[in-house]
Amino acid sequence: MDHSTLESRELLADERITAFGMLVEADRRMQRVFEQSLREHHGMTIVVFEALLRLGRSEGHLSMSELADQMVLSSGGVTRLIDRLTRDGLVERVQCPEDRRVQWARLTDDGRKALQSALATHLDDLDRHFAQLISDDELPTLLRVLDRLRSECR
Repeated sequence: MDHSTLESRELLADERITAFGMLVEADRRMQRVFEQSLREHHGMTIVVFEALLRLGRSEGHLSMSELADQMVLSSGGVTRLIDRLTRDGLVERVQCPEDRRVQWARLTDDGRKALQSALATHLDDLDRHFAQLISDDELPTLLRVLDRLRSECR
């Protein structure tokens, strides 16, 4: 075996690559499970659920750019999503009183009801596929690491 092949194998076995790959794989597997559950029980995608959740956790509204940033979507992607949620009666657009160029997205009563219904299912899924696998001692560390990773890549 030549030197470059040995070096390549060592690089491929690097624990940083392994750790990141495991993080990506775990995320994809959980997303698949959560998506299937939300579709089955509520006819909703994980992206729709996340948008409703982020709007529900906001101070009543989010600007399109804030929502796009939080969901890691393009401005066009969040506009199409809000268009669909508006057509479905789950979200409404509200003009910012201080800046007419800015539109906010806000949950409607139907949006709040849909979110409330889906939250129970999602919390059950989180307990089964996430929280029960992490000890009370591990959770604060995991939260700090994930927050650091999220902040670094902004």
